[in-house]
Amino acid sequence: MKFVRLSFFATLLFALSLSMSLNSEAQAQEAASIDFEKPVVLVHGIGGAGYNFFSIERHLRDAGYDRADLHSIDFDDRSGNNLRNSRQLRDFIDDVLSQYEVDEVNIIAHSMGGSNTLRYLTQLDGVGNVDKVITLGGANRLGASSVPAGVDFTSIYSSSDLIVANSLSRITGANNIHVTGVTHLGLLTNNRVQSLIIEALEN
Repeated sequence: MKFVRLSFFATLLFALSLSMSLNSEAQAQEAASIDFEKPVVLVHGIGGAGYNFFSIERHLRDAGYDRADLHSIDFDDRSGNNLRNSRQLRDFIDDVLSQYEVDEVNIIAHSMGGSNTLRYLTQLDGVGNVDKVITLGGANRLGASSVPAGVDFTSIYSSSDLIVANSLSRITGANNIHVTGVTHLGLLTNNRVQSLIIEALEN
């Protein structure tokens, strides 16, 4: 009887270690497919701050990003002012790029941060400095009517968002992704959304 129990536990331990090994390999393959050379700029919305991206930053670090490559802006004007914030974003990205031997950043923006980002791209010649943009419940159409050529743009939005209308988030030229059951603030912490962010960075 003892032999049977020992055999069962040995088999269980082997299965667990095999599962952990396969998970580690899958995570390594996922990490290998992301371009870690490009820094990520995190852009908050009205009344927000850089710390709003704590959960997303942790998810990105788990995927292989270095904490030093994640840069959260804190706007001086928390009202979402497109004119002021797009200029501050331009200066912030210029400062970030000065620390790297690359010409582009990737941007993850929440709420009005999507509009500020689009104004930076379309009105302040930001296209050459940005590879990918991912917006979460972005008020995108307040910044531009369509995505400028040369930028890989993903807009993730939820029908449960009662703050920013889906019609503002959907934008011509983007990969528009509709999710359900996620609130406006929940877009910053939802596991499914975080997986979509990783997928957008990989492609």
